[in-house]
Amino acid sequence: MHISVALRRNINRPVVFVRRIPWTASGQLKEHFAQFGHVRRCILHFDKTTGFHRGLGWVQFSSEEEVRNVLQQENHIIDGVKLQPS
Repeated sequence: MHISVALRRNINRPVVFVRRIPWTASGQLKEHFAQFGHVRRCILHFDKTTGFHRGLGWVQFSSEEEVRNVLQQENHIIDGVKLQPS
């Protein structure tokens, strides 16, 4: 399983959109991306019925440079799942 990472902008704030996040990795998302810069916040979309996140999330950084650092890195791995920037 691969996790796609794509650059998004939200009111001029640098944000990375992450798909296919393993359901076991919600607590590790911020920790993983913090190695690339200051993570302002992480948002996961949860299913109201199951209580599990849907494998989609947003990671907001402080700068564009931090987002570029994420997108340039090729080996993003959380819980054994390789993330691939797109």
